Amino acid sequence: MDVYHRTGLYPQPLPFTPGVEGAGTVEAAGEGVAGVRIGDRVAYAGPVGSYSEARLIDADRLVRLPDAIDFESAAAMMLQGMTVRMLLRAVHRVEPGDTILVHAAAGGVGLIMCQWAKALGRR
Repeated sequence: MDVYHRTGLYPQPLPFTPGVEGAGTVEAAGEGVAGVRIGDRVAYAGPVGSYSEARLIDADRLVRLPDAIDFESAAAMMLQGMTVRMLLRAVHRVEPGDTILVHAAAGGVGLIMCQWAKALGRR
């Protein structure tokens, strides 16, 4: 997505700060914010602007991270992970006994899809 913005394939109004995926630590929370607290490790995908040191972002955009996932990995997998979730759970809910064929299984989406499907006990 970031490359598409930089090349102009998906034009953005200027000036803009590029970057769609990010991760970091919650430094502050507005009044009435639920689901995240100061100090939580989080990641997000969208809106544009993640190439920044700090930013304001709606709490409902954030996913809390387990300690085992570092910020770099989390930021790199958000859009791919959401794509896999959509494919395994919404486009066709993969059920026990299903076999799936993944073209380009070594790519970002394919790798996550194969690992997720295996964790679900699918073939």
